[in-house]
Amino acid sequence: MRNNIIDNIRGLCMLGVIGIHIGGSLGLAPNNFTLYCFLEVLSRYSVPAFFFISGYGLVCTDKTLLTGGSLNYLDFLKKRLRGAGLPYLSWSLFYLAYFTMVLPKGMISWQPLHIAFVLFFGLGCYHLYFMVILLWFYASYPLWRTLLRWINEHSIALGLALLFIFQLAFNWWTTHPGLDTSTWSLLAKNFFSYRLNYLPLHYLLIFMSGGLAALHWQKFMDLLRKHSVGVVLLYLASIAYTAGSAYYSYTYEKYSLLDIANTYHQLSPQGLVYTIASILFFCWALDKLEQAKRTKYIDILSKYSMLIYFIHPLILEWMTSLYTKFGIVMTVKKVTFSYFFLVGAALATSILLTKLFRHSPILSRIFTGK
Repeated sequence: MRNNIIDNIRGLCMLGVIGIHIGGSLGLAPNNFTLYCFLEVLSRYSVPAFFFISGYGLVCTDKTLLTGGSLNYLDFLKKRLRGAGLPYLSWSLFYLAYFTMVLPKGMISWQPLHIAFVLFFGLGCYHLYFMVILLWFYASYPLWRTLLRWINEHSIALGLALLFIFQLAFNWWTTHPGLDTSTWSLLAKNFFSYRLNYLPLHYLLIFMSGGLAALHWQKFMDLLRKHSVGVVLLYLASIAYTAGSAYYSYTYEKYSLLDIANTYHQLSPQGLVYTIASILFFCWALDKLEQAKRTKYIDILSKYSMLIYFIHPLILEWMTSLYTKFGIVMTVKKVTFSYFFLVGAALATSILLTKLFRHSPILSRIFTGK
């Protein structure tokens, strides 16, 4: 059975992802802290929240998890490779082909070893690394399945507390390793340099939380409804903690806006707290909207979220090229307009592509996995 709340979180995540990419492409030009904070700091819930959705979805389809049955790993992996691996491969090659056409000759290499390198680390386009991490979650699911079963049987509270501590420590170490890699081999350097592109451990707490939410969805929602004031206050406090930390660094420690984005991202302590609070708040708020039957527009955005995710960087590339060609200087209003225009254009394009794919099952399979 579909869960509309989980489905609609996907739509909210897409709004966040587009915010991050608009911020990275256009948000620096106005040199406005408030705008940049919204786009590059307070949109950072989006990538981790996608893994919450993934954890939820995997557990919902795992019929033998609670009964102690084993997982048919090969069938599981084949299904996930068709559903996620094939679209990842197709869109990676699509973007490589596009950049080959628009960039100077020789900048994109089609040597087999280089293509393997690009695909392994999710470098076909800046947004595709998410799919690599997701595929690693799928590949290692038997491990997380065992851990999830153990936590569920012993103590969910203790398990989540330990995972939270691990997540803080692991994320801090991987983003502040303090290692000298100058003597490492090229292979080791690449694995180290691109560690944020493939290690699922950065999002383990969020992924496992999604799985636990799937196992105890009704209890989870009952808790949110019972403690609604606390959920809202936690969300507001997390915004104050994250944005306040960024503002302090910008104002008193003289961080640049780019430094802000590279410090208060989703793997920082502030980002982790903000992500958790955001997921709780979104589940609670969407439940309220669902009861009031006011999710029409979020439903539409969520329905086409996968194609929006894949196609919006191309539209953003065209937008930035036009701005550059005509010498349009970004202001707060123009960046804000660009955000809403990109959301609308990506949605419209996704609707058109969906109609096209209905007439071409092969294209649908290749680019959506469905």
